[in-house]
Parts: sequence; structure tokens; C-alpha cells
Amino acid sequence: MEKEEKVMVLLLFMTLTSLMTAYLCFGSEFTASGQETGGEARQYTRESAEGDKVFLEAEILSKRFTYTGGHLLLQVNCNSEVLSVFIPKTAGSDALNMSIREGDFIGLTGTVSEYEGKREIKVERKEDILLSNNHSSD
Repeated sequence: MEKEEKVMVLLLFMTLTSLMTAYLCFGSEFTASGQETGGEARQYTRESAEGDKVFLEAEILSKRFTYTGGHLLLQVNCNSEVLSVFIPKTAGSDALNMSIREGDFIGLTGTVSEYEGKREIKVERKEDILLSNNHSSD
């Protein structure tokens, strides 16, 4: 190898190392498809508007996977309101499905959205889901 080629290889190596370090340190902040991960979440109410970042605690009434994509859909009881919760495959839907059952209580943070005319909460990251060990049937 010529001296210039060695310098170029060294520069490429240093660039890749820097990018990997940045991803490992700050990667979770970039995983929300370009959306901000910050912002205060407010307690969910019936008055919460579409696009609001909210948190809620609710009992799981049912769960199922979407017909395509492997996303998890939950029906939850939140203050006597039945809500749909959409958990994408990228947010750990497989692992969550294995660790929950109907009657469990769940805490989550997500964004209020509408799908086919019905209100739902969309969870972006697996860190936005907290499981409780309380079961209503126990």
C-alpha cells in the first residue's frame, strides 16, 4: 500500500469508530423515526387530543397480533373507557406478548392517534411500557 492509501484507510477506520461510538451512546434518541423523544407526557383523559403524548395505567382486556406486520394490539380499560393500544414490532411486541396476559395492569406512554375512526394510543419504544405484577383474576 502507498502512504496515501494507508492514510485513507486510517481515516475511514476512525470515522467508522466515531459513528459507532455515537450510535451506542445516543442511539436511543434517534430510534423514534425522526420524532422527538423528549416532551412531557400528560395523564390521558377523554379530552386528550390527537398527537398528544400521554401516559396511562390500564387493565388489559384482550391482546392479539395484527394480521400483517407482527404488531401487537391491546384492548385496555382506562377509567371505564376501552382503548386500543398499538405496539409496533420494533417496540418489542413479541417479548411483551409473552410476558402479559388478560387481566394484567400495564403502564404506558404513547401518542394519541386515530385509526379507522377509533381512538388509539401508539407506543413508540419498549421503554415506554411498564408491567405490573397485579392480576385482576388472582
